[in-house]
Amino acid sequence: MKIKMRLLASALVLCAVGTAANSATLTENFDNVPGWEAGWFGTNSNAQNCYGIGAGRGNNPDGLWVSNGGCSSQPVNVAFNTGFAAMLTSFSLDVAGFTPTTLTFYDKAGSVLSATSVALTFGALSKPGVYSHYSVTSSTGIGSFSFSGFAAGNTSIDNLVAVTGAAVPEPGSAALLLIGLGVVGAAARRRQATVVA
Repeated sequence: MKIKMRLLASALVLCAVGTAANSATLTENFDNVPGWEAGWFGTNSNAQNCYGIGAGRGNNPDGLWVSNGGCSSQPVNVAFNTGFAAMLTSFSLDVAGFTPTTLTFYDKAGSVLSATSVALTFGALSKPGVYSHYSVTSSTGIGSFSFSGFAAGNTSIDNLVAVTGAAVPEPGSAALLLIGLGVVGAAARRRQATVVA
């Protein structure tokens, strides 16, 4: 019985600690163009190269002309996959703007985390480029970011950094974990009382 209780307690502790240990820092500097679509940013978002999937970078030797399809001077909304968005705790990127645009970050529920006008650096035509840095943190996940105005084909992104943490457990899962720990504690107290008596 004592061994079973220890195994149960160890399993519960590993479940609790295991979720906290699942964190990572992911980077993307678009050195692999074409081919960046196979990395973490390409597989976890709807972002596209305005020149098309598997295409080169055109006149941009450093970053990526970000779009939702084509270089048609329209707003761009980059949405992360739901599971990935739930784990994102921090996200940053460098932006070279050529036309007025506002960069807006949203949490996984679609609420605005921050919005700021992008500095027009006109800096994506050289290597290294001239970019401005933007970042956001969130305890409620990061679901997407967008560029307003004529962004597609006029806004370059580079040096992305995403920090993922463990997904916050659902209230029911947390309650079950606490109940399990309570049962282990009660059994241990009962066992200790039996030994003393």
